[in-house]
Amino acid sequence: MGRRPDDPERAIRYSRLRELLFLVDLVWGWLTLLVWLGGRRSARWRATARRLAPHPRLVDPLHALGYSLAQWLVGLPLAYLGGYVVEHRFGLSTQTRVGWLADQLKALGVMLALEVPLTGVAYAIIRRSPRWWWLILAALALPFTALLAQLWPVLIAPLFNRYQPLRDAALVERIRRLAEQRGVRVSAVLRMDMSRQTRKANAFFAGLGRTKRIALADTLLDELTPDEIVVVVAHELGHQVHRDVWKLIGLSGLATLGGAWLLDRIARPLIRRERERFGFASLADPASLPLLTLLGSVLGTLALPLMNRFSREVVEKGADRYALEQTRRPDAFISAMEKLGRMNLSDPSPSALVKAVLYSHPPIAERIRAARVFQASPSMVGVAANLASRAAGPDAAPGERM
Repeated sequence: MGRRPDDPERAIRYSRLRELLFLVDLVWGWLTLLVWLGGRRSARWRATARRLAPHPRLVDPLHALGYSLAQWLVGLPLAYLGGYVVEHRFGLSTQTRVGWLADQLKALGVMLALEVPLTGVAYAIIRRSPRWWWLILAALALPFTALLAQLWPVLIAPLFNRYQPLRDAALVERIRRLAEQRGVRVSAVLRMDMSRQTRKANAFFAGLGRTKRIALADTLLDELTPDEIVVVVAHELGHQVHRDVWKLIGLSGLATLGGAWLLDRIARPLIRRERERFGFASLADPASLPLLTLLGSVLGTLALPLMNRFSREVVEKGADRYALEQTRRPDAFISAMEKLGRMNLSDPSPSALVKAVLYSHPPIAERIRAARVFQASPSMVGVAANLASRAAGPDAAPGERM
């Protein structure tokens, strides 16, 4: 895979189009949910589910199944536009239409396998505890989110990509040594065939407990030098050492608790006021699912700036600092960021609003500036002086030793 020329204008055009599609998709989703609520459509589908279900306990899952399938179909054209047409227009996607649709169907299967039973459990809890359902569901969401975060890369991700042991023994040894110095045991370093879908790049840790696997996209391995790859791995290692996954899960748990409480406080009076229009009179009615989805989506969108700010300023910047401190290679970090920005067509300097709403990572330009500040810091000057003295020989700069 040859390197593509750096084209900031192309990256900006791509980013603006993605931002527009995000907004259109969000509004389109809200409108389809309002359509479900208007004209008692959700209530009519609930009545149909009651007729079709062979057992009363299957009404909620059947209602959720039909609702989720309908929402998926309504959103499929926009998903095709954003995930296939735009990606091909900018030379990023490597998939055929059949390959893209196959991945969408796999994702649909995973979504239904999770959503349908979870929706049934949620409505059972709402009926059993109409006053405290929001607290119970928020409490259950925390361990479920933690488990899913750990198992997703191990059980779900392999449905979409193949993972094979990395054959570069020298690089594998460097990665293992870097991780083990910080108490993280790497059981395998894997090559992921991300190129079957895209020319973008990615890397992540996966696994439970102290035994981890690191997965590196083949696109990343093909474009970056070994030093640059080690810096990227050091960033991911920083997340492990800092226990960032648990920080994000904790923040998500607090957001879920607050959101569920607000959901209960907003939905109840709204249902009382609009019961004739909606066709249901209680949160315990499965016909309320589009309303809960709509309110949850609005609240989640309002919380995005706070969640993203925490991720950018605490989690990602901390991992960047860790990578720089552990490798002492700001030059490799900078060149890696430049290449990743080019490969992913990242907008180097988005607007403050776009950054707040959409960016969980610092923009590329900010990450490079931080690395250059680190490069010019007194500690790095000392490292450079030591390296220079060693290269000059034992008579240069007496007393200076690493």
